[in-house]
Amino acid sequence: MARVVRGAGPISVLERPDSAGHPAAVLSTDRMAKPKKGLIQSRGIGDIIIALPIAKYFSDRGYDVYWPIDRRFLAHFTDAAPYVTFLPVEPGIDPPFYYDDPLAKLKEIGCSDIHVLYHALRGREQIVDQKLADYVAFDRYKYAVTGVPFREKWNLSLVRNPAREQALFDRLIEKPTYTVCHFQGSAYRVELEVPAPADTQVIRITEATDCIFDWITILERASARVLIDSCFANLVEQLSMPGRKSFIRNPLVPFSPVLINDWEFLR
Repeated sequence: MARVVRGAGPISVLERPDSAGHPAAVLSTDRMAKPKKGLIQSRGIGDIIIALPIAKYFSDRGYDVYWPIDRRFLAHFTDAAPYVTFLPVEPGIDPPFYYDDPLAKLKEIGCSDIHVLYHALRGREQIVDQKLADYVAFDRYKYAVTGVPFREKWNLSLVRNPAREQALFDRLIEKPTYTVCHFQGSAYRVELEVPAPADTQVIRITEATDCIFDWITILERASARVLIDSCFANLVEQLSMPGRKSFIRNPLVPFSPVLINDWEFLR
């Protein structure tokens, strides 16, 4: 039976704690199968980006990491994060999509060490450590329940595709100075006038590509960025991109990710 844990799993005779006190796998022979770690957070893209360093942390310590996600997100993450085996889950809006189906997929592959990353889940409240969720920010919660140091959030490891990034840059960027804006999220949209001098181009992030990571070069080279609370803001924050950054909070939720870089808050 799969063991769903809220924090670091027990230390077996084949494991030893690392400097952070988390079990690190010890593989004595090539014939010994790697231990498996499972993560449950089937969406959204921004939440997956927030938690990617958790997967990398476990992978670096000898684990095979398995992560069921909305099948529509596979194009974004499969190549960018090869240290994870992503498993497709049919999209939905009910608890089975968020928890039951991912748990079943992890059980099918024999994964018995599973971390649930949600800080809230309607209909499956029992899987959440509510006292911890009430005490810490939602992104810090994901790290706390897995036993991964929260500073790892800013060690985001991505395999980039320079050719695709440059192709998007060449297609959209017409002026050497430009501002990047992202106003359309998965659940809400904002409208904001962005004043810009005549020699500054204003670029809106749209569905111009099927991989969000193709936008990294454009985001890196921008003179300014005006972003809603979204996967793109998470990318800029976790990659610690220098330069001007403006953050527009999500009006539908009373929380936002922890930001340690310099941001201007617009609303």
